Amino acid sequence: MSRRLAPSGCYRHYARRSRANASRPCGTHRRDVSVLTVTRYSHILAQFFLVLVTVGSLFAQEDVFTEAQRYHLGIDRPRDARKAEKLYKEAISRNPASTDARYNLAHLYLVQRRYDLAARTYRDVLKRNPEDSDAFNNLGTVYERQGKVKSAKKLYLRATKTRQPVPAAYYNLARLYFEAGEDDHARAAIEKAVALEPENEAFIKLHSKVLGDLARLSGATIGLVVGGLTVTLVGGGVILNKGKYLS
Repeated sequence: MSRRLAPSGCYRHYARRSRANASRPCGTHRRDVSVLTVTRYSHILAQFFLVLVTVGSLFAQEDVFTEAQRYHLGIDRPRDARKAEKLYKEAISRNPASTDARYNLAHLYLVQRRYDLAARTYRDVLKRNPEDSDAFNNLGTVYERQGKVKSAKKLYLRATKTRQPVPAAYYNLARLYFEAGEDDHARAAIEKAVALEPENEAFIKLHSKVLGDLARLSGATIGLVVGGLTVTLVGGGVILNKGKYLS
């Protein structure tokens, strides 16, 4: 009985593989098990190393992006627009699907008055994320700087239609309405901006001007407002407001 039970115990693991295995001696199956075990562990190791490489690549992308921001903002590094631009481009090449590096690169072009590059880069952001309210708003400021006021107005309006509209878009839209003499539309837009950011000085000034309270603010400068950077740095006490005057 024991001689019959031993083979059956050995063969049962291979019943679903092939009939040929059912006629092999038990020792052959032990060698097959060893080969299969090595192959299986090799596959597991290969997957493990692939995960390590992927994680390492993600950390490398993040490091490049963070370093670009340091040079862009002058955090623990001297401000260096050329280095920031180079590093943002490297971050994009490493992770083409990312929109953050593109957004910051576009912002860099905007403040450098490289408007064609800024516009193209903001459009790239919007192709990948059509709900980026900041990108719509900032592209509007680029067009306005280029004298394309009608296009800018459409973009500000589009920014207010996103799932999470930025207050700056309402402000810029209100400013254009006010300049065009559309006081009712201007008031509605600036009141939405103030409701979202009640302590924003630029919004308060325009709101007062729209309401006709110019006694104290007759000399107030009403300027464009651009969305803030995408900042992922931790520490350093860096606070960037979404609303920011363009020089």
